[in-house]
Parts: sequence; C-alpha cells; structure tokens
Amino acid sequence: MGEFSKAALIAAIEKAGTKEKIVEFEYPYLDGLYFEIAFASKQVLKRITDESKENFFNHRTRQQEDRINDKKFGRASSRELLKGWRGLTVEKLRVMFPTLEFEGEEGAEVSYDQDLAYILLDNSMELQNWVVNVAQTISNFAKVAEKKAEQLENLG
Repeated sequence: MGEFSKAALIAAIEKAGTKEKIVEFEYPYLDGLYFEIAFASKQVLKRITDESKENFFNHRTRQQEDRINDKKFGRASSRELLKGWRGLTVEKLRVMFPTLEFEGEEGAEVSYDQDLAYILLDNSMELQNWVVNVAQTISNFAKVAEKKAEQLENLG
C-alpha cells in the first residue's frame, strides 16, 4: 500500500467537494434530447437549500421558523443542476407539454437559457424529477460514465 499524506488527502477531498462536474445525459423519454447536468454534491445541495429558505412567523408555535420556498428552490436547483441542453425543439416541447399553444416551426431548435430552464423544470414534474435523480446518482458521474460518453462521441 502506497504512502500518502493525510493532510494532502483531506485537502484534496475538500477541494473535490467544491468542484463542479457536468455530464451530458440523453433524456430517456425523447430521442435526441440531451441535458447537461451537474453533480449534486453535498455543497451544491446545501447552496440550493440555503438559498431556498425563508423565515416566517408560525402563529401556532409563536416562533420564527424557516421553511423552503418552492419557487426559490426551483430557481436555485435549475441554476445549479441544469447547465444546458441540445436537441430541444418546438416539436419536443409539444410532446413534453401536450397543451402547449405556441406558434413556432416544429424543428426549430430552442437555445439554452437560464430562465427557460427554470420554467421547464417548474412546469414539468417528470423533467424535474429526472434531473434531480440524475444529479444525485453518483454513479452517473463516475469515470465509467465519462468513458461511455467518450465512446458514444467517438462513434459519431
């Protein structure tokens, strides 16, 4: 077993906890739609939670308490977890939102935008659940996931 410095290992782990790791995943419900998702590390989840808290007076307990504001949570998680996409078209939006009334060319590509990312996650429970689940699954961000993505890239 090799020797290593405990202090160096601690510093490396702390640094790793603050780094952002983004991997592109194909959305399993629509072929050709890819989302760039950041790993939801403990520090990222803490930032989302801290930013989402609001203080209120609980009349029942007569104390100040914290609670999570859903809108703030959605805004923070879309910013921290959903980093981009490709292959999102008006046609695919109509599949994701069957009641969407929007005049636009079916094949028109929808560019990534932070406000649009928030609206998509806020209005699609399916997409929001998928993004959060992918972001919190550590095996999605392991070396194996990188190699699979690289292999797929080399095929094209």
